[in-house]
Amino acid sequence: MNLKEIIKEIDVDVQDVLTTNFVYSATKEVPNRDDSVLTYERGKDKRGKEIETCVLFVDIRNSVALTDKHQHQTMGRVYTAFTKAVLKAARHHGGHTRNIIGDRVMVVFPVDNCFKNAIDCAVSINHIASKIINARFKVDFKCGIGIAYGKLRVIKVGIQRNGTENGENKGLVWVGKPANYASRITDLANKSIKEELIEVNHNPINPLAIKPLFGGFAAYTYPFDFEKNYDQSQPFYLKKEETKLYSKEEFVDHLSNLEKGEIAYLGGKLVEFKKVVRNVKFPAILITESVLNGLKREHPEDSTIKKGFWKSQPKKFKNISENVFGADLTWII
Repeated sequence: MNLKEIIKEIDVDVQDVLTTNFVYSATKEVPNRDDSVLTYERGKDKRGKEIETCVLFVDIRNSVALTDKHQHQTMGRVYTAFTKAVLKAARHHGGHTRNIIGDRVMVVFPVDNCFKNAIDCAVSINHIASKIINARFKVDFKCGIGIAYGKLRVIKVGIQRNGTENGENKGLVWVGKPANYASRITDLANKSIKEELIEVNHNPINPLAIKPLFGGFAAYTYPFDFEKNYDQSQPFYLKKEETKLYSKEEFVDHLSNLEKGEIAYLGGKLVEFKKVVRNVKFPAILITESVLNGLKREHPEDSTIKKGFWKSQPKKFKNISENVFGADLTWII
């Protein structure tokens, strides 16, 4: 087959994807690439599965620096030992390994008891990294772990090949927020970063000086009766000062241009602002709020809940709509 023919065949494949339906069936079990329900043949509806569960990612920290510092033979042994350990820990806690990409592993859990199983798996992986790999290899070995929960749609992709290459040309794609969220928070788990913020001092708006619009429009903003409390003699801004921290993007969102070309601060009367830098250290295990709420709901007596180990993280994660919580946890064995 020449180049022109293969390009034409690929174009037909793309048109097929655009014109056939994708149909998803609900499941509580984790699909695999040999699942007979999952199909991707040309000219037919593409059948996938949908599962609402926990996804865990684990990634080795500072892998490039470790490789530069230690011999390749040593790092080959470290990667081999740790990956094998992660796979065994995942299986022990009911998880299914679905992707190994370099030094990153993806684990998906069956629906039943997924919150407890995923978090226990994360604790085991962190224990292995800090208590076993470090001790045996005597390297500064760390890993970051992220867990998120939600709906995932699973489709099979690839082409049919004969012989030993067949399996290498097939794979599963996991579409949905849980996979994206878990991957993103894993990127920062067990890392320290410097974060540039804008510190703003301002005089807040006086709620008594706000005249209701359209029969009480502002009442949705403040928890009292504006019609009753509005006082036109009140100053528009309070004398007290408040301080808030914003990311650069958030600060810009709080500014607007007035007709005279002046800059207005939407949070009140701007007194001053300045750039500040803070160091943020993230714990080894990060979870989204939906994972924490699921654990609280299904296992309120869990020791990590009762002892208040999960701490809200100060940084807002880009493109993640949930709060993120973290902890450094290992087992007492």
